[in-house]
Amino acid sequence: MCCMATERIIKAAGGVVWRKRPNGSPRDQAVDVLVIHRPSYDDWTFPKGKLEQGETLPVAAVREIAEETGLRVRLGVPLPTVEYSLAHGRKIVSYWCARVVGPADSPFAPNQEVDEVRWVSPREAQALLTYPHDLEVLERFRELREGRLHRSRTLVVVRHGKAQPRAGFGGDDLGRPLTDEGRKQAASLVPALGAYGVRRVVTSPAMRCALTVEPYAHSISTFLEIDDRLSESTRASLVQRSVTALLDRKPPVVLCTHRPTLPWVFDALGTPAHDLAVGEGVVVHHRRGEVVAIEPISGL
Repeated sequence: MCCMATERIIKAAGGVVWRKRPNGSPRDQAVDVLVIHRPSYDDWTFPKGKLEQGETLPVAAVREIAEETGLRVRLGVPLPTVEYSLAHGRKIVSYWCARVVGPADSPFAPNQEVDEVRWVSPREAQALLTYPHDLEVLERFRELREGRLHRSRTLVVVRHGKAQPRAGFGGDDLGRPLTDEGRKQAASLVPALGAYGVRRVVTSPAMRCALTVEPYAHSISTFLEIDDRLSESTRASLVQRSVTALLDRKPPVVLCTHRPTLPWVFDALGTPAHDLAVGEGVVVHHRRGEVVAIEPISGL
């Protein structure tokens, strides 16, 4: 009896890169999106590419956009995932709204993979894009654009990494550090938080929380903001005040707290609670205090 061969799945990630249209008036909300031309396929599409070994989807999206366009971006609201057949399997591509934050380390130069990048209006992109699945992604971006939700803000909620057990720890519980596994979890957060352009790092005063986000704070040369309202012994009203204050700020922010505190964090956000394991987190995209989308901090 023959067995069917397992279908090969290729995972990739990219984005609809956008910017406010140059030379517009301060009240003009028009945007342009970036499309690329690939000479080997003679097609117009959005920047994207396959994951590298051990890479997560958001990190791959930011890296591929930088490599193909010469632009550094931060990710916003996730867009539809596209799936299509290849000669020897299927390709699954995850997309995000991607806002330009500056030039990449290497500027764009025409090459064999991408020989042209072009800023166009969404209407022009609709006429230019080669594939129907790209048009579906573009249409979702246009829907978000109509509600100005492409300009969402970002709050990442993280539960601290694995800490030494309470039993047997001789000091104050606030000083309980991370285990080796917890330190690895903290290190893995660095590229993940970078993909969303996090600029502020807020943490409970507990050592296990501070050590979870300290590597990222160090990577962007910023300091930890200690917030007692996110401690394990806090109250719901205090968590509400902390979260409300963070939602009012423009720069993307990460907060690190404890499992008993998390339900109050999600209550303050007006969303169902997420039972996060140690070292896990979710990305909350919001606009004017309303949650637009929630996604895991990373995923292969």
